[in-house]
Amino acid sequence: MESGTQGISNNGHQYPEPVVMLWFSAQWCGPCKQVAPVINMIEQAYAGTVRIVKVDADEDFELAHRLGVRAVPTLILLDHDKRLDTKVGAGSYAELTQWIEANLNLVA
Repeated sequence: MESGTQGISNNGHQYPEPVVMLWFSAQWCGPCKQVAPVINMIEQAYAGTVRIVKVDADEDFELAHRLGVRAVPTLILLDHDKRLDTKVGAGSYAELTQWIEANLNLVA
């Protein structure tokens, strides 16, 4: 992984899915709450393909800072060795699945 993405795993173990989506959120964030149901639908639709990891940007400030997260919600797609793309702000199911699909094509 590139330097900004080192250590993004489950207790030092890689996730089995080819792509991990980091969902930077915060408890006080209205748009984060609005996009939560969409993220849940995406998690179900892409089970086994995309692992979604919710990160509280306030609690894990160091990781957010290392990855350049300046606003929430921020979604970051990673494959096992590099950062694919970043999306800032809430989006619809159609927008987010189109974004994911475009990036999955880069991994395949």
